[in-house]
Amino acid sequence: MRFPVLTAGVTAVTAVVDIVQFAVPGTLERLERTPALLHGEWWRAVTSLFVQDGGIAGTVSNLLFLVLLGTLAEQVLDKPRWLVQYFGVGIASEFLGCLWQPVGGGNSIALCGLAGAVAVALWRRDVRLPGWASPAAVLWCGALLATAWLPLIFVGIVAAGVMQRRAWAMRPAAVSVLAVGIALSALTNLHGGSLLIGLVVALGTASWRNSAAIAAPAA
Repeated sequence: MRFPVLTAGVTAVTAVVDIVQFAVPGTLERLERTPALLHGEWWRAVTSLFVQDGGIAGTVSNLLFLVLLGTLAEQVLDKPRWLVQYFGVGIASEFLGCLWQPVGGGNSIALCGLAGAVAVALWRRDVRLPGWASPAAVLWCGALLATAWLPLIFVGIVAAGVMQRRAWAMRPAAVSVLAVGIALSALTNLHGGSLLIGLVVALGTASWRNSAAIAAPAA
């Protein structure tokens, strides 16, 4: 398994910003997503991915899932595609957030971009994924469902236990990501929209890469 260089770097920077957030009052308000994003303060689309509005528990959860999903994504994506899935999807989701949740901050929507890439790899049964990829994906789905109704997190926990290192679990886990994306989007929950954007971008970049490889002349 490849060492997740990008994951380590982004996690370290995010953790430092989060420490500053809790140490310096007003940091969250200065960096989070607000309607001002659409009125000149465009930089909030980036800075809001580094602060957390979920308190200490939400911060720890997001950092842990960044390590998990980021590591998985780095097994199947090159560095440019990883950055697109994380920051590209995250920034696009911030603008969707201006409609569905105008005020907020956190890297969970960027994590949804990575989850989309992992789901596509799971559907394709990519052999580069470790055995814990399916449980990690459905556990993330449970965490997202909990943003709509807290007890639903147990759905993810139970599913992760059932799918632990099961070869048959890869495609069901991928379908779970899609299903949660659709369900949460129906509730205008920002994480649902982010998951769907992540899936679309992952499919699009994978198709573009395959087409480019076919078109390239043989050496």
